[in-house]
Amino acid sequence: MLVFMTVNHLPSNWRILTDQSVGICTAAEGFVFISGLLAGIVYTRKRRKIGPDALHEATRKRTNMIYLWHVGSLLAALAAVRLTGHLCGFCSRTAPQLFYSHPFWAIGLGATLLYQPGMLDILPLYCALVAILPFVLTALETGRRHLLLAVSFGLWLLVQGSSPIDGAPLYPIHVGTFNLFAWQFLFIIGVVIGHDRTAELPRQMTIRWSLILGSAAIAVFGWGIRHMQWRAPWPEWLYGISLNKPCLGFLRLADFASVAYLLAVIGSLWPRLLRWRPLAFLGQHSLAVVASQSVLGIVILQFPWLFATPARNWFTTAGAVAFLFIAAAAHEACQRHPTVTGDPDAALIRTRQATTLPLSPADDVRAA
Repeated sequence: MLVFMTVNHLPSNWRILTDQSVGICTAAEGFVFISGLLAGIVYTRKRRKIGPDALHEATRKRTNMIYLWHVGSLLAALAAVRLTGHLCGFCSRTAPQLFYSHPFWAIGLGATLLYQPGMLDILPLYCALVAILPFVLTALETGRRHLLLAVSFGLWLLVQGSSPIDGAPLYPIHVGTFNLFAWQFLFIIGVVIGHDRTAELPRQMTIRWSLILGSAAIAVFGWGIRHMQWRAPWPEWLYGISLNKPCLGFLRLADFASVAYLLAVIGSLWPRLLRWRPLAFLGQHSLAVVASQSVLGIVILQFPWLFATPARNWFTTAGAVAFLFIAAAAHEACQRHPTVTGDPDAALIRTRQATTLPLSPADDVRAA
């Protein structure tokens, strides 16, 4: 998902493979769902180990860390854009215009999350979702799963069709393209599944052909909408709402759920097929990677000549993907000095990696 998000932010020829190649769902849905899934696993175990009060403190620290990464990426992007304008003598239309006209407004509004320009709106969403984790896990641990899902679904349903796809923010206030009340539903579904997977009893995925066929049908329909311009058999106004990405329209949500289920089936049959250590390495440093790719995208989009020819397009995209691994490696080095990153889990991860025993699957999830 991190690689796909990076490529999709660029006018790259690689987007034929990364941008809705399997249907109308995008990397953003995958990133939010996987974040919820991992949070459900990691923080459920942490809650049972340290208690609900300590969990509140742990999630508060995590939320603060995500917020600091967001502010850091915002300041880095602003500095890079201003420096580029000073050195090159032009103001790119692809860069956030508030960076040029009122940089101090951009800093102030960005710090209060009231200004989230393109590519700088995923971490504020993640920050808010992590902040509600203690309440979500408390509901799950006290047997109120159905109530939790009903409230979450109700919030998602409430905002369907509430805003146009492109949105019309009150300038200069812009709270991002992701509607929190809609996207929390996908995150909470991931948390619920992750919570369920923490059960001590061994589990094996039950493959039902009816679900596989139904999911395949929805996935094929989503692929047809994306690549063959198929039309849904319902009114045009409802069709637009169903595809709305900011509010996570129901057809987009159903398509993602179908693709995710089919991938889960494949993963249960051939586990090694979906494992690749370089991608796992990026996932272990997702905050640094997301922040870095946001800044990188804003910077290089100022230079359209980087994508003017097929060769430049290919090399620029490959360089952007390679930069993700450089950012992850730099963060890995900083994690060896937890006082630099302020990461409360860095010392634990470093200590376990230094032992002769391999990390357990649970520790792999914790590291991720």
